[in-house]
Formats: sequence, C-alpha cells, structure tokens
Amino acid sequence: MEIHISGGTNNIRFSAAHFIPNIEKCSRLHGHDYSVDITLNGEMVDGVLIDYGIVKNDIRSIIEPIDHRVIVPSMDRYSTHRIEDGKCLVSFRHKEYEFPESDVFLLDADVSSSENLSQYFFTMLSEKLRQHRNIKFLSVVVYEGPGQGAKSEDSIEP
Repeated sequence: MEIHISGGTNNIRFSAAHFIPNIEKCSRLHGHDYSVDITLNGEMVDGVLIDYGIVKNDIRSIIEPIDHRVIVPSMDRYSTHRIEDGKCLVSFRHKEYEFPESDVFLLDADVSSSENLSQYFFTMLSEKLRQHRNIKFLSVVVYEGPGQGAKSEDSIEP
C-alpha cells in the first residue's frame, strides 16, 4: 500500500533564506517558500498504513526549527561560519554576513540546497517512522518553488 501527503495542500511548508556559495547566481542571499511531499509504502495494519496526522506532525516538528530562519551549511566546504557572542558569522567568496544566532539553522551539509534538505528530512523522518514496523519505504520531496524539487527515497528498516 502507498500513501502520499502533498505539502502544498496540507500546509507542510516553510520559508527560509539561504545561499549556495559555489553557484554564482545562487551565492546571493535569497529565500524560498518550500513545501515538502511525503510518500510511504508498506503493509496495512487494521486497514491503514499509518494515520496521516502522525506523519504530518512528525514532518512539521522537523521543519519548525528551520522555518523563517537562514539556513547555513555547517560543513564549511564552500563557506565558513562561527558562532560568537550570540551571532553567526558567515563568510565566503569575499562576502561576510552576520546573523543573530537565533535566526540561523545550521544544516549538516556542505551547501544548503534542496537536495541536501531532502536528505536531511528523509533521515530525520525515517528515524521517527522506524517504530512503525509496517512502513518499508519513504520518499521525501522538497520543493523550493512550484514544480522544482529534490527527492530522497529509500527503504527504511525498523
């Protein structure tokens, strides 16, 4: 059995600013209104795969810390950052930014792309769903605009 939850129509959305230092146009600080689609496959139990509300609450709890923040890559491959006196200082390509630390989400990746966001959401959501032993496969699509998104999918093991 497969179920699909559309983030655009189920208010599984967030807004955030980011930059991608290694791509000229995208190296400028800019933002997106993201949405997240979820697809699950597995065996039904008592006539359902899983309560939609559980999945929606789980993904929203993962999204909430990112919403209305600046996504800063924490791996420092193309940019560097440091936290100092309540500020996040970011530099790359002769640019320097200073953000309040509370306005920043550090993404465990080298760039804050929709591809890396989809992998992050996949990892976090699959950890939450592992307790549901009947769910065997998860797909997460992060759209950074209508019709333009990145997908991470794989089997999940209990």
